[in-house]
Amino acid sequence: MQPSIHYYVLSLSEDKSGLYEGFRDKLIDIQDGIFPLEISPVGNPVSKDTRLRDFFHRTDLSFAHYYEQDPLRLVLVGEKSSLAIFTALKTRQDVLIGKVEGDYSATSTHDLGKIVWPVVKEAIAGVNKNAMRDLAIAAGRHKVVFGIEEVGKCAESEAGATLYVEEDYHVKGSLLKTDHKRVFSKLVNIWQVLDDVVDVIIEKVLKTDGNVIFVNSGSLIKLDRIALILSG
Repeated sequence: MQPSIHYYVLSLSEDKSGLYEGFRDKLIDIQDGIFPLEISPVGNPVSKDTRLRDFFHRTDLSFAHYYEQDPLRLVLVGEKSSLAIFTALKTRQDVLIGKVEGDYSATSTHDLGKIVWPVVKEAIAGVNKNAMRDLAIAAGRHKVVFGIEEVGKCAESEAGATLYVEEDYHVKGSLLKTDHKRVFSKLVNIWQVLDDVVDVIIEKVLKTDGNVIFVNSGSLIKLDRIALILSG
């Protein structure tokens, strides 16, 4: 499965499971009658572990409903014991991006997004300590294009390229299919991320077996905040 900045987060605790849809560091809390799930009241005198296994099995089956409609990768969040039980029960291990240990069931959606996003970033690009040096070397060899229009144009056809983008860079709009020029508004609503030109470019690079490296805000100011190392 291709890496993506679009993913799921499943928050596990001993009494409740919550599902979120993520776009970069922004999460949407899914509340539609299936999630959040709450553990059934104690009926038969069964052990705590048995109750948790039954509850997490039900959670996995409920998650499968969403995965079948939109197969995205998954980040698990929960206490170490909960993660161990759920992982042992999970039918699709290959969808997991990573795990975050701790009970975050009371954490705000905003804060949870900030917590899980580094896990997704690392899964996409890995840890690259020499990223900026590699970019400078490629620029010296004239193998770098920059600016959202030029990068958008090359991202469409350049397989295996490496994209550099500032962490908080958003451009509301879309790319024209004919010449890949941008149609955008500077009034960016970061919650409407599907209309973000930057996210569209990121997804294009990932789908063509490229890499994406997120850097700190201001790191690419001389390159208009986004740059692409060409593979050819």
